[in-house]
Amino acid sequence: MNDTHFISKAVSLALKGKFYTKPGVNVGCVIVKNNKIIGQGFYEKYEGAHAEINAINEVKRKYKKNYVSQLADSNIYVTLEPCSKKGKTGACVNELKKYDFKRIVIGAKDPTQNGFKNLQLAGYEVINLNSQQCLALNESFFYKAKFKKPFVRAKIAMSSDHKSVLISKKRKWITGIPARNDVQTLRAEADIILTGAGTINEDNPSMNVRSKKIIANKNFIQPERYVFSNNLKLNWTAPFFKLPGKKVVVTSKKNLPRFPRGINDVSLMSLKKNSDSLSSKDFIKKISKLNINNILIEAGPKLLGSFGDNNLIDEYIFYISQEKLGDKALYFYGGSKQLNFFDKKLFDIVEETNIGKDRKIILRKK
Repeated sequence: MNDTHFISKAVSLALKGKFYTKPGVNVGCVIVKNNKIIGQGFYEKYEGAHAEINAINEVKRKYKKNYVSQLADSNIYVTLEPCSKKGKTGACVNELKKYDFKRIVIGAKDPTQNGFKNLQLAGYEVINLNSQQCLALNESFFYKAKFKKPFVRAKIAMSSDHKSVLISKKRKWITGIPARNDVQTLRAEADIILTGAGTINEDNPSMNVRSKKIIANKNFIQPERYVFSNNLKLNWTAPFFKLPGKKVVVTSKKNLPRFPRGINDVSLMSLKKNSDSLSSKDFIKKISKLNINNILIEAGPKLLGSFGDNNLIDEYIFYISQEKLGDKALYFYGGSKQLNFFDKKLFDIVEETNIGKDRKIILRKK
């Protein structure tokens, strides 16, 4: 068994923390001696003990007074470069330097840390596998580190003739239950879910994660819910506001109105106006300063068009039903630019699959 085998084991552990470490990262770790795993751990919750610490602690529990001798001359595999800066917890490199590891093998470097060099200077053999598996674990994190802005996804449910909003404003499910269940995973991966006032007032959505399997874990934290509303004419008694979790109203106003009883944990983000609408560019500029890596947009044509026209959406996730809505509905994209979403010069098709009776297509900006 080689390094690739053991780093894959660490990746499997890291995935156990998926949905529960936001806005942090997914990290797994295994400690190997004589080709046998003697300790393992993963980052289980945001601001909790890091994967390396959990793996070392397991060795301590298993071998008690003999744990130091067990760690000596072992190899430690961790999917992400150990942290060198003290944050919510102590720097992991300081804990690692207490033990005589034979090798420290990392799956990917962390552009925000200096653990690799720190450990090398301390005399350890440190190896970077630059594993695609490990990079994929925290794609949004690496994107934010490189481009200084969150990774923005847009989810669109639409008919086969590319319509998404009924002109009558009646609420209607366009896609089936399997597709709607799949959206729960997208929401659980997001740090922020963003929508518009029209969606809140006309569709009365919850915009939260309801998957019993995901929310059963006590470490799960609902994504923050943001709504664009320039005039603050919102249905304040909608589930969006009533349900637990942080809500933010994005507006050009300086103050929020008084809320009905039972509405709390609502704050304001003030933006500039572009003519009669809010600036999507200003929003991304402000949100990029926060500890936010991943935004999911679930909105109507106007807000989607504002972000799309300004080239702020990195990935479009389409759920396409077999039904046609014809003249009863509006085109899903309300921007002024006529984007050809299937132009191979603009987008790569990342995924194309059937979910129930619907078609799921993921397009990523080049």
